[in-house]
Amino acid sequence: IKGEGSGPMKVLVIDPVGGVSGDMLLAGLIHLGCPAAFLEEVYAGLDLGTYALHVSRDSISGISCLHVKFDTPPTDHGCTYAQIRDHVLEGLPGEIGNRARRIFEVLARAEAEVHGVVLEEVHFHEVGAADSILDIVGIAAALVHLGIERIHAGPAPMGGGCVDSLHGRIPVPAPAVMKLLEGFPVRFAGPASELTTPTGAAVIAALADRNDPPDDLVITRTGYGCGSRRFEDWPNLCRVVLCEKGSGRENGRTFEVDADIDDMVPEDAALAVEKIMESGAADAGIMPRIMKHGRPGYTVTAVCDDERLHDVLNAFLVHTTTIGVRYHQVQRQVLPRRQYGVATRYGEVVVKEVTMPDGSLRRKPESRDLEDISRRTGVALAELREEVRRVLGTGSNGDQGREDR
Repeated sequence: IKGEGSGPMKVLVIDPVGGVSGDMLLAGLIHLGCPAAFLEEVYAGLDLGTYALHVSRDSISGISCLHVKFDTPPTDHGCTYAQIRDHVLEGLPGEIGNRARRIFEVLARAEAEVHGVVLEEVHFHEVGAADSILDIVGIAAALVHLGIERIHAGPAPMGGGCVDSLHGRIPVPAPAVMKLLEGFPVRFAGPASELTTPTGAAVIAALADRNDPPDDLVITRTGYGCGSRRFEDWPNLCRVVLCEKGSGRENGRTFEVDADIDDMVPEDAALAVEKIMESGAADAGIMPRIMKHGRPGYTVTAVCDDERLHDVLNAFLVHTTTIGVRYHQVQRQVLPRRQYGVATRYGEVVVKEVTMPDGSLRRKPESRDLEDISRRTGVALAELREEVRRVLGTGSNGDQGREDR
């Protein structure tokens, strides 16, 4: 069984001491405890050809850290966003694939706006290189493996100067970095070099909470990832801090958000619910109803905590046709739960585990992981569930396994 701890929510704080890039973040997450062997398993599902992952130990300002490097075949061309989304990332399982695709989507939208092109036709050059794809997929996989449920990021240093790109000489920070980090705190500090890269900024923009970290975090581990460059009086380190959020998770304020809609096609409504969930809602759904003038419609409802309320409200207004949203505080009681990955003979599956009031455990495999594996292997869902139960050592009980402890 692969997973970390139980009980409290796991929160990652990205502290970009000297900068933030894809390789620095990945190295820091490996330093936190994500095994390189697990990343190799995930990379095996990518359509990227041959590569080699090298993880080495280094020291900056007397601080022990890790450095990551990929050996990949040289190429003089990149990939379009559509190619990366539809082909390169197609074999990624469940939540790993969701997070990787989210990072690339956010990055592609920023590049599209900067260069004035259509999203599907965004052509990644530097970022489209295989090692950068491996960075992003590795980060997504490590976050899932470590059980990270929420991410916060400190102010990223902007550096300065200019760098060469296939578009010509561009200022630092790169225009895409400036677009990605709109709404996030930054530091206009550091040597005249690229300290925050588009990949590092995309991870923050796609996955990090824009609100300040909660006050009741408890540090459990710290990891350090370093870049290749060395500067005088500037440690080129990215620190990642694994924290646990205590009982405040259950005691914090919970809000219910809803909107009545009668002018949106069902396909768009289904996608809107997905986007609302991605924005940080704990749950979301659609209830059909009869609207004014006898029109068929539905109410879209979501539940979120106060730290995600702003993002969820924005998701309603951006991804649905409503022009107004209702929200109010509600009471909510939840059972302690966690999720972790288990290695089956068919691939990695995320398992959700709930602690019942009597102390027994209820476990259920993530449905999307099972569906992805079933499509890839042709194995029936029922057989995949049995395989997960076999690995967990639980009996057959519908979709759920339960054991006393």
